[in-house]
Amino acid sequence: MWHKIHKWFIPHRDTHKKAHLISWEALLIYVLFFMALQVGFSIVGFVKPGILGISGNIDQKRLIELTNKERQNKGLPAVSENEALDKAATLKAKNMFEENYWAHFAPSGKTPWDFILGAGYKFTFAGENLAKNFYSSDEVVKAWVESPTHRDNLLNPNYRDIGIAVVEGVLNGQKTTLVVQEFGTTEYLAQKPSVTVQGKSVAVPPQDFFNKPQLAVSTIETTVAKSLFDPFKVSKIAGYSITAMIAVLLILDICVLRRRGVFRLSSHHIAHMALLSLTAGSLFLASPGAVL
Repeated sequence: MWHKIHKWFIPHRDTHKKAHLISWEALLIYVLFFMALQVGFSIVGFVKPGILGISGNIDQKRLIELTNKERQNKGLPAVSENEALDKAATLKAKNMFEENYWAHFAPSGKTPWDFILGAGYKFTFAGENLAKNFYSSDEVVKAWVESPTHRDNLLNPNYRDIGIAVVEGVLNGQKTTLVVQEFGTTEYLAQKPSVTVQGKSVAVPPQDFFNKPQLAVSTIETTVAKSLFDPFKVSKIAGYSITAMIAVLLILDICVLRRRGVFRLSSHHIAHMALLSLTAGSLFLASPGAVL
């Protein structure tokens, strides 16, 4: 009985073949396990929307503070919070949940400037940054700054005003927190209206700019139940657990072979150690957050 069990954890006593749990076949099974885990999350999100999700602690005022800190570090003037742009950001976030999309342009054809103009903000320069699935305000701004197009938008010297919305909801079956950041400069400070999204300046058609009907922010608050599982944390814990197990078994493999007097550093050991290092580094750097 012990002979059947120990071959899973230590090298074979006669052939010195690696333990089953660190064989290449086992590594393939671990990869397939993670693929199945992601498929399972997708199925659960489809069948029971909101059961899975990420709960962030993101503060609107903190986002504005961090944005202005980045601007002032570059010698740029701070942007002032604008009530109309706050409204536009809220309209955009709620529309993203209602139409279930993650993009600057809605499937229904709504544009970023539809929400800005609909909130009553007449502009010449405007810009939009989006973020989702972050745990803190600092992580959001850090991700924007590390993305060249979002950083250029955040540090655009033409902007004078800012509006931010932080809204929770269910997107693509998973609970998340959407962050919408709107920048703007009123029509009195420049001439031709344009909006910057994903690093590109888009001219606003005159027919969209003039006589735009004002949009109202719904006063009905949507209650989003707390998600039961954070799929990212589950995946990360599983990844760390398997990586730690493989590391322990690899050390045990080396110790047992040295004790038997047959150890020599092989390409298999080097490959395992390289794979472990790569996996551990990837897990450490991984983040569920996304910007657009």
